[in-house]
Parts: sequence; C-alpha cells; structure tokens
Amino acid sequence: MVDTDSLYGRRLIPQILDRLAVADPERVVYSIASLSDGAPKFKHITAQAFGRAVDKTAWWLHKHLNEMNAAPNGDLAQEHAVTQKPPKIQALGYIGPHDIRHVLLTYGAVKAGCAALFLSPKNNITGALAVLSASDCSIWVKPREQAMLPLVEGILQERYMRVLELPSVDELLEAESTEPFVFDKAFESVINEPFCILHTSGTTGVPKPILWTHGLIGTMDAVRLLPPIEGDGGLAPWTDNWNEGDRIYSSFPMSHGAGVIMDILMPSLFNLHCILGPSGVLPNLGLIESLTDHIDIWSMVPSLVDELGENPEVLAKFESSKFICASGGPVSPVIVSKVNEVVRVLNLTGTTEGLFIGNLWVPREDWHWFAFHPYSGFEFKEVQPGVYEHWVHRNEHWALFQGIFYTFPDQDSVNLKDLYIRHPTKPNLWAFSGRSDDVVVLSNGYKISPLDTEALVTTHPAVEGCLMIGTGKPQAGLLIELKDRSEKNNELFDSIWAIVERANNSTFQKTRLQRDYIAFSEADRPFIRTDKQTIKRRATLDLYADFIERFYISRDEEAEDEDFDAFSIDTTSIDTISDSVSHVMRSVLPEVDDFPADEDVFDLGLDSLLVFRVIRIIRAVTGLEERLAPRHLYAHPTIEEFSVQLLKILEGDKARKIAADSVSDAETNTTAETPCSDMESEKMKNIIADRKRRLGSKMNPFDAVNPNHYMGLNFYFALRPGVSFEEAFAKLQAGLVRAFEIIPELDGKMMLASDHEFGYKKGEYRITIPPHPLSASSKPRQLLYKDLSQVLPSFQEMRQAGFSPSLFSDDLVLDCPPFPPMPADILVAQANFVGGGCILATNFIHTCLDAVGVMVAIRVWAECCRYLDGDETATCDWFDPESFNHDLPEIIWEQEGYAKPVHEVDPGTWGFLPFTTEIGVNLRNGTASYNEIMAAEKPRATQNTLPPAPVFPGSSVWPAAPSERSLNTTVFLLSGESIHRLKQEALPDTGVKGVSVSVIDIVQAFFWRASIRSRYRVAKEIRNQTFQPDELSILEMPIDGRAYFSSLLPSSYMGSLLIMNRPVMPIETLCSPETNISRIARVIREAAARITPSVVHDTFTLLRSMTDYSKPATANMGLEHMNAMISNMMLFQTSDISFGDSFFEGGSPEAMRPQIERGHRRFRFLVISPMRKDGGVELVLGTLPEELNMLMSDEEFTKYAVLLDHKRA
Repeated sequence: MVDTDSLYGRRLIPQILDRLAVADPERVVYSIASLSDGAPKFKHITAQAFGRAVDKTAWWLHKHLNEMNAAPNGDLAQEHAVTQKPPKIQALGYIGPHDIRHVLLTYGAVKAGCAALFLSPKNNITGALAVLSASDCSIWVKPREQAMLPLVEGILQERYMRVLELPSVDELLEAESTEPFVFDKAFESVINEPFCILHTSGTTGVPKPILWTHGLIGTMDAVRLLPPIEGDGGLAPWTDNWNEGDRIYSSFPMSHGAGVIMDILMPSLFNLHCILGPSGVLPNLGLIESLTDHIDIWSMVPSLVDELGENPEVLAKFESSKFICASGGPVSPVIVSKVNEVVRVLNLTGTTEGLFIGNLWVPREDWHWFAFHPYSGFEFKEVQPGVYEHWVHRNEHWALFQGIFYTFPDQDSVNLKDLYIRHPTKPNLWAFSGRSDDVVVLSNGYKISPLDTEALVTTHPAVEGCLMIGTGKPQAGLLIELKDRSEKNNELFDSIWAIVERANNSTFQKTRLQRDYIAFSEADRPFIRTDKQTIKRRATLDLYADFIERFYISRDEEAEDEDFDAFSIDTTSIDTISDSVSHVMRSVLPEVDDFPADEDVFDLGLDSLLVFRVIRIIRAVTGLEERLAPRHLYAHPTIEEFSVQLLKILEGDKARKIAADSVSDAETNTTAETPCSDMESEKMKNIIADRKRRLGSKMNPFDAVNPNHYMGLNFYFALRPGVSFEEAFAKLQAGLVRAFEIIPELDGKMMLASDHEFGYKKGEYRITIPPHPLSASSKPRQLLYKDLSQVLPSFQEMRQAGFSPSLFSDDLVLDCPPFPPMPADILVAQANFVGGGCILATNFIHTCLDAVGVMVAIRVWAECCRYLDGDETATCDWFDPESFNHDLPEIIWEQEGYAKPVHEVDPGTWGFLPFTTEIGVNLRNGTASYNEIMAAEKPRATQNTLPPAPVFPGSSVWPAAPSERSLNTTVFLLSGESIHRLKQEALPDTGVKGVSVSVIDIVQAFFWRASIRSRYRVAKEIRNQTFQPDELSILEMPIDGRAYFSSLLPSSYMGSLLIMNRPVMPIETLCSPETNISRIARVIREAAARITPSVVHDTFTLLRSMTDYSKPATANMGLEHMNAMISNMMLFQTSDISFGDSFFEGGSPEAMRPQIERGHRRFRFLVISPMRKDGGVELVLGTLPEELNMLMSDEEFTKYAVLLDHKRA
C-alpha cells in the first residue's frame, strides 16, 4: 500500500489517474452535461473509461509526432538530426470548445512527451503569434468538426504550423480496446517539464507563455500539508473541506488558469467529480440555475457571482451547495454578501505564474478578505498610507508551497504588483485594492493594459491627458482631461472618438471601449501630476473615485433610456426577424461584417458584455422587458436559433396579453372545467389561511427596539400633464387596496398586548387586522386627500427651491400625533396636491416596521398601482408571503441554535440596544467601567471581547417630556466637490496605519463633530460650562441587522431588525481642532467592525430576557446633552420606488424628506439625505439660534458645508 500522504506534492497527475483506473474503475470522474427542454442530462465517465480515452489521445499524438519525425523535411526530424539531442517537450497550440477534449489533450500530451498550449480566443493575431513564437510551437491542434476560426486562419497565414485534427469527443471516448500508454517517469526527472502551457493576459505588452511545470502543479497537491503554526490565525488551508466525490463545476474557460485548476487539477488531486458542459453554451445564470441540484462546489467568474447576488430566486437554490469559489478578479462586496448569506463564498486570489499560494479559509463574515499562511512568504509593503504592495519572498518551504519560484527559478523575491488594504481590526486579513502596474481588472476577470490606449488618445490636440477606468466594473471606460476644459461639443467628441476607435483596433486586447463609457474630467479638479507633468495615476483615480462610481451608476441608468430609434424587430416572418437581429448584432460588433444565420455568434466575437447590450436593445424595441433574458441568447447562440426563440417569446407575450384582456372569461372557463371538489378544497384552504393571518400576531423582542411612534416620510412627485388631482388620488387608493390584499397587516392597527396573555411582558404590542379584506372599490380609511394648490407654491417652484423644509410644516401635509394613543393605524397617509405635483406624506408605526420594512411597504403600494395600470410584470413576486410574520426571528433563532443563557452573553452587547442593562449599574454621563459590569454580572463561560456599554441618564416614561424650547430645522449642503475635498484632506493621523475608512464614514464623522461642537461652544462660551476629560459624546447609528441574522430570513422581511452602533469619543477630543476628521471616522469604522452575526444573535437573547419594554433609552433623548443620533440615507435611491408614469411623471419621487419637526422638542436627530444627482448630500438637523451661529462661525464646517435652508419652529 502506497503512503499517499507522504507523496503529496510529488505526485504526477497521469499516474494518479492510472492508479485510480485500476483501484476504483467504476468511480465517476467526469460527467458531460447536455440540456433537454432546459433540464440537464449527464453522460457519466468512469475512471477506467477516462483513462482509456487519455491513452487513446496519447497514442493518437504519438502516431502523428512519429510521422512528423520521419518526414524528410519534418521540423522535428531536422532539428534532432542537427543537434543529436533527445526530443524536447513540443508545444501543441489549441483553441477548442469547452469540452472534455481540453482534459484529454492535456493528459495525453504529457504521456506522449508534449504539452498542450491553451491560447485564449480573446487574443488578437499579434498576441497569439507572440505566444507561439516564444513557445517555439509549430503544431496546431484543431477540433475536427469545428471550422477554422478567423484567429487561427490569421495565425496560419503568418506562421507555418502543422495542423492536426483532433477527433470528436465520442470518438475519443470509444476506447475499450485501447492499449495502455505507459507513463512511468519519476517526479524528480520531470519536475521542471511542463504539464501544460498557458500565457499571461498581455496587459503589459504582448502576452507571454507560462509553463505550468509538474513541480508547480505539485504545490497545489501540497496545500493540504500546510501545518497549523503561529501566524495563521487558526485558519485552515483553502483546500480544507474539498472532499472525495464532491461534484465541482467551473464557469471559467480552460484557456484561463482557473479553468485548468478547477476542471483538470483539482478533480485529479482531490478525487472530485467534475461536471463539464454543455459544450457550446457560454456559462450563464440560466445554465447555472439548471445545475444547482447537481453541484457541491462552484468556481465562478466574479461577474457571474455578482449576477447571482442580484437574483434572489436563483440564489435560494444554492442552499444545498457547499461553497462558491470566486476568483479571477474583484467582486462587488455588497452584492456578493447576499450570496454569502445563502452559500459560503470562498474568495481566492492567485496568479498564472504561481497559482494559489497559501490562501486560507477566513471566517464567513469576512469572506471578502484574504488570509495567507506564513509559509507563503508574503510581505505587504506600505507604498502609501493604508495601501500595501504584495511581495513574495523565497523561503525554505518554497518547493512545496511557493510555486511561483518554479516559474521564476532565478529570483528570490517577486513583486506581484497587487495592492491591498488591511482589515481595520484583524491585521492578518487583507482586501484587494487594485494594481500598481496600472492594469485595469474588470469584474469578469479581463485585464486591460491602458498605456497604449492612453498614449494614442493623448495625441489628440485637444486632450491634455486621459486615464482608463473600470477596475471592478463590467466595462472599461475612459476619463479624459481637456486642455480647454470649457470646450465640450459634439464635433470635439466625434474627433476624439475617432482616435479611440483606432486604439480599439490596435491594442492587444479585444475588449473594446464603448462610446457611452467616455467621460470628461471636471474643470475644478485637474489631474494630479508629477514635477515632470506625468499623471499620478492612483492619486488622480482616488481624486475621482466617487465621480467614477457615479459615472458607472449613470451608465446603468442611461442604459434604460438609450435611444433605440435606429432599431426595430420586423415580425412579418422568421426571415425578417433574423435580418433585424443581425442588424442589432452588427451594431454591437462592427468589426464583423456578416453574421451567418447558422454560425455561433460567440465564435464570431460576441462576449458576455455584448450579450447584455444585444438583449437590452431587443427588449426596448419589442417591449418584452424581463421576459427576454441573456440566457435565451446563450442557449440559442446562432441568429437562426435565437430568432426562432424570439418569435416564440413574442407569440407567448401576445397570447398573455389576449388572456389578460379576457381574464374574467378565463376564470369562468376554469371553474367549469375543474372538478368542483378540488376547487372547493383549495378555496377552503385559502380561506382558512387568510382567517388565521387575520387573527393578528404579537410583536417579537426585536420590535421593541423601536418604541411607539410614527416614522414619517414625505415623497415629492410631479404629476403627469393632464392628470387631475382626483384621478391621481383614485389610483393611489386603488393601489393601496390591492397592497392590503398582499399585506393585510398594513390595513391593521397596533394595540398594547393584554396583561392576561401567556408570557406577557410590559410594553409589548400586537397587531389586530380587519376580519375581511376591502373590496376593490373601497376607499381605505388610512389615505386622505388634501388640495393645497391655493396654499403652497407650485411643484415647479418647490423643485427650484430644492424641496426645502421651510416651504411648509409637517403637520400641514399630515396632521397626525407622532406618539399615538393605542390602538393606532399601522399606516396613515395623505396625498397633498399642489400645482403640477403631489406630496405624499406617510406615517408608519415604527414598532411594527423599521426603515427597510417601510420601504418594502411603499414599494408594494407603488407596484400595485403599476399593476392596475396594466404592467403585468408588477406582480410583487419578489415579496415573500412570510415577510410580515413577526414570529420568524424567534423561530430562526431557535432553529439555527443561537439560543444561549443570558449570563454567557458579553455585557457589552447592551451597548447595541436602546435599553439600559438590567444588572443595576449606576448610570452617569460617561461609561460604565469594565469592572462595574463584571462585578454585577453572573459568572461567564466566555471571554469578554466588546467594550462596556456607554451609559447616560435615562427617562422613566416614553416619550420623554418635551423641552421648553424647540429646535429649528436646518439644512446644509455638502456638494460633491466638497465631499471629494473632505476625503482628500481628511488624511490619516501620523503613526496610525491599517484602518480603512469610507467616504460615508468621513461624512458621518464630519457631521457628528460639527453638530456637537456647535453645542459644545454654546456650553463653554455662553454658559461657562466645563467638561471633564472622561465625559463622552455618544453617536447612535441605527444598523440593519438582516445581513447578520440569518439567510433564512426573507430579504423582504418587514419587522424591525435594528440594532444600535454606538461609537463614543471624549467630548473635548471630538471638538478639538487638533483631532483629524479621519480619526473620528476611524472610531466610527472600528465600532461598526464589532458588529458580527454573533453580536446580533446575542442582542436578541438579551431582548428576550427583558421583562419590561416600556422604557426605551437612547442617548439622543432630550436636548441638553452632547449626544446625537444619525439616520444615514446617503445610499438610498428614490428610483427604487416607482408608481408608474400613468399619473406621476416618471413614476418615482423626485425627493424624499423625513418628518423631523415632531422630535424638535424631544430628540437630537441628524439626517444625511439620499445622494443628489449632482453628487452632493444634504445634512439636516435641528438647531437652536445660538447653535446655528456657532455652526456658521465654524471655519472647518463652512469650508465644506453651505447653508441651504433654515426654518424657525
């Protein structure tokens, strides 16, 4: 018996297969997928059958190579006759379909003394020739049934090569009678010979071949040998939990290193079952969805993982999978976090030259960060504050764990030129931040060298400089700085575009710049340059970071409004449809003159980026919207097939519309044809379910976080011309009635729970719901009508005034007590009409819904209005029926095993709740000491990791008594330019490294300091008040806990899941001019980093343990203190809400403002408004007159913020 463990890192892959074919011949090692009516079918290949197919491929190669050697003028024979040396390892160039022949050719070539050279079809001819020349490759292998690709034809015109026609998959697999092809070489004798050959992406010039030697491959085998040592953080190697028999699928092509690793190396080294195919189908979300029940481990390109995160229905099917490997480029942290909630994401980073070196499994909540084993020899050199360059240094373990030194044997240190940032609280975790060699890495993993393009575009006489942008995005863009920044016109743009087109056609990459992805720099922000006037790339990109982010957001929005007049789909016949589709294809791929109807469009150059453009155009001109998807083109990749599919979809769409017009007749017919008993039974079940739901429910402990008060929002809509106030109001009423059908609880009332209920706790609430739904013609009591056209300015005048709060008082548009007596309607709203517009004022009971729940309710209401106006897609199918089930958090908490005794919860967890700890700690203006908390707490089984909870004077009643004075609503503007300057000037404090803060952190820090400093100065300069060094300012920031609680919770869950992030700073330090804004921002970021799933679960444990919810305590209650609460809506987009454009112009609100006047005598509440179209944000707060004077005299504050509006109480 061979001791396999002792051989890890020294095994040869062909020999692993040969042994397996003898030891376990019936083991399935590969399965080839095909699609039948959208469902996958599999052809299974056993180890024995695969081994014979490898041997058949090896014999086939051996035969043809011998013939070449024997030929009188054969290249190999001539060379060997001259040199009298043994035959060298001959490279075999190959581009083929994504099928098992890649694997067979790799294995067979090694056995026959050759090496497969996989060229990327994305190369142009110059790049491909460079790789072939450097590899001394004179043999081209072509799949027998495939027509010669244009790229290969171009290669053969420029370079003499012998062409071999590789048999079909079926022919190679028919190998029962094949004799074994013995491969008995020792590892040491072939350690530096190639297993296969790949090449670099060519981002820094022409692509170069990279030999994947047997020694390099051995480092993948040896990963499991990495020992647990100091410095690894207790984390396991990334290959942990890759178990024998696991089924793996990779979306990478096998011309890409990740494709070879996941489809060839890992199945062999770890005894995995690899799923391939279907051949000819580009990996897409539809294909992925069809395979979900058959895969354990996924390897996906970043853009596909991003797409998965945006499709919750497909994502839900991944729960049975073990994990997803994301590699090849940066992913979207926000979107992929949704994926990680459902299925574990393993974020891997590696290089073509060194493969995956030392990657470790990080904690699930840190999935976006990387950790590396000390044996990797990695060093992160700080090249600018907070940014580190990635180096690898050879050590004594290199032969097993540092594969890069097989590729670079004469080097002891290699600069990988990747840039990273360090985790703010976990110093062994790192996140990718870009490239130091200027390469742009798109979200689909494509790498683009910008230098040639930038140099060519800069030759334009009007261009001062330009930078390629797009790292982490799906499409590259160009940011151009003009010499005359005021000169922007169509003629100039056209002349610049002509040079960009030249650049598109002359670079080594096939990824083209698109016309609508070109932007011009801002006049007041010139590119940052060195003394030699060369552009400082990274500094300039940092300067424009938010501009670039907004630019890409705008491209996504503009895509919906793109001018499609040049296109149409003529549905007269299948031929006219085909002609129309061809026209669309030529528009996105102009270098292809002709699209044969039966040719695979992906072979002609269409890629995943262009697919979206094609589908977007056809959707727009046909009105099919989501009914036509990219998967339809992936599954039908020829003009002919796709046109037939398009015709089917169009006919189906037409049939649906006809059916919708006669829905009442259809229902009658269905009733007549369906057996009565079945219908009656189903009807009875639905009635029972509805009656049960209408019994109401009690709120859960998390709901107690939000005390009894209405959360008020005002939405500003422009009316469509010609629509009367009454017509618009009637549509709002009808939509609300339909919304009540979907969410009956919105029609209910909130009431105090009875003290006679089992398990009663003081301050609990429950919902009571009407026993019968409203009829379609009903007028809901919750929605009122008010004509203010003779009282308030017109909507246009309001728009010009920036919808400023001083235009009216909140109680004019909705007169509703903010702290209502029980029972109280869950929703109260009023539609206020002014000339040309409507102000929809809404109030929702906050105990029943948090901010996310309110937005879900508004979105359902809006979508119901669209549905009644004929939008068949507005079905609210994204809304989970259990979204209003307030029992879910407790059910999940118990089901997933998060329950624990209260005494095991870190007492610092109280700091995340709006209640004071019930352990008897004395309260003072400051913080409980750690010793006080520990002395009052029961014995604990776990070690404390959280800081003690901040404490403050509480109130014995809710709401707290109002103050004699009232604050005035004040609005300041932070322009986009000011935000950029603030970010640039808020440099890290000297000596503080490794903490990364965001723009949002900086804006919040700026607002916190300014608001507290104005009160601080009033206290010191007017009232002669003094402050002790340990007196703290507490900032309260509500945080949505959904992402931390459980993936089982529906994304549309409406109940409260808020916790409180509470960063604190000494008042004197916070207000000191010596304290840098970045220091305050770091305090906010470090506090946020403490929020983990375990903390959120522990807050629920504490809430369940409480006996009285009637006395909530927040530090912002009252006016005489130095605390504040911030509601940050900076990233909320009003475009997410659309009532349709039949009565509201554009459908979406032009602005949204919270109703904060109601709290001006009770709370210190700050609001950061949604980002404006110009990139600015508004800061809204309540001020006393003397505080406003202090703000206006604060040089730091007024350097960035401008007073927009001030409304006296």
